[in-house]
Amino acid sequence: MKLVRSKTGLTILEMTTVILIIALLSVIYFLEIDSYRERRMSELAAKTLMLAAKAQEDFFAREHRYFDGKISGNGPNAVLTAPNGTKTQVVAPAGVELNITTKGFEKRAFSGTSYYKGAKIIHKYDSETGKIRTVPWSQENLE
Repeated sequence: MKLVRSKTGLTILEMTTVILIIALLSVIYFLEIDSYRERRMSELAAKTLMLAAKAQEDFFAREHRYFDGKISGNGPNAVLTAPNGTKTQVVAPAGVELNITTKGFEKRAFSGTSYYKGAKIIHKYDSETGKIRTVPWSQENLE
């Protein structure tokens, strides 16, 4: 008995293979897009922290002390405001958290953390060293 094969069209196996390849490529694409977005937002968190450090240094030059601050990019308080009510140029993008804590009674030093909610890293800044560090995310790193 001879099998007769049509010269036109695709078999179910060929069609299934094509659909699986397209599905696999789509999954890879969406994972890459998500990874890119996370990296980009993490970079924005680091930039926000550096801008906050500059704003702190400007305030210190005038007032001879630093100030505490906390902003979140998820609400109306997304602009870092100095204790005298002056708004700085530091604006937290959506999903970015920025925390600045002064050190000592005289507030002559500060440390800051900034991170994107959903990212796996935290950016830390210390005014005594003047350097930013990037560390893996964990709840202990926020303290």
